[in-house]
Amino acid sequence: MLSSSRNALFKWGLLQQYKSRIPVISVGNLCMGGSGKTPHVALIIEHLTDYNKAVISRGYGRKNKVIIEANSQIHNTKDTGDEPMELLHKFEGSSFKMIIDGNRKNALRYLEMHKEKTDIVVLDDGFQHQYVKRDLNILLTDFSNPFYKDLILPIGGLREHRKGAERADMVIVTKCPKDITPAIENEIKKRISCYSSAKIFFTKISYEALINHHNNKTSIDSKKKYLLITSIANPNPIYEHLNENNIQFATKKYRDHHNFTKTQIQEVINISRQYDAIITTEKDWMRLKETELVNAVSLDILRLRMKMEFIYSKENLKFKDQITSLIK
Repeated sequence: MLSSSRNALFKWGLLQQYKSRIPVISVGNLCMGGSGKTPHVALIIEHLTDYNKAVISRGYGRKNKVIIEANSQIHNTKDTGDEPMELLHKFEGSSFKMIIDGNRKNALRYLEMHKEKTDIVVLDDGFQHQYVKRDLNILLTDFSNPFYKDLILPIGGLREHRKGAERADMVIVTKCPKDITPAIENEIKKRISCYSSAKIFFTKISYEALINHHNNKTSIDSKKKYLLITSIANPNPIYEHLNENNIQFATKKYRDHHNFTKTQIQEVINISRQYDAIITTEKDWMRLKETELVNAVSLDILRLRMKMEFIYSKENLKFKDQITSLIK
């Protein structure tokens, strides 16, 4: 397999890694998607409020391939991809840069030449991209589909063999149930330890407020009927959250990173007439707000804001210490 051969070349030193003078954290996974990379990148950025930081992303699905320092006033999702735009909207400011380039080495050199110093860089979806040396290599794996139970494509959903986990400095088990038991945690740790000696952490999804298109928080109403539009890898946690809160909803599900056609938007407009409001994710909103949907419906279009939290507060402190200790 190509990835196994390339991994071996890096391991033997026949392919060289670029060492940046800026500390580098990589966040990625072994599977194709759905383990929560973007919210975990956001979790890291939230711990770096006192520093100048940058995220480097290849910008999945974007139209051009030139390097971009993203600016929400100039660029849209066709320039950046949806997840980078989501991060940009959350953190845009003088101490944050969103760099879009499939060549992470090229992006790092761009930051190194910048007159304003960057204290730390996060590679979004960087686990397989080994041409850049990283100071902390974080591997994510979904609680409901851990890598040690999965198989390589096309039989399963893994991009590379499970043994690739040995490159991780830290493994985060994501989307855990709030009531995960010590016995289940220990079993997971035991299974992961067959492939990696990395530190293991556990995170869960925390759903926050619904945000309307005026960027104001609003509450959800169990008496109303909602149309839920998603184009993410695994919307099941959202379904569970809405069901737990006795919310009436119907779903319109598209594949991950879907670019909505005019016909599909018209279909959504027609269907939405049966509902009191539309709910979508912040990631999907980045694309939907660039379509006719916003002007064509009188309904509220609400984004379900979510973030990742560590199951235990002491893990959060350890995580922050490990990240900030990389900065010289």
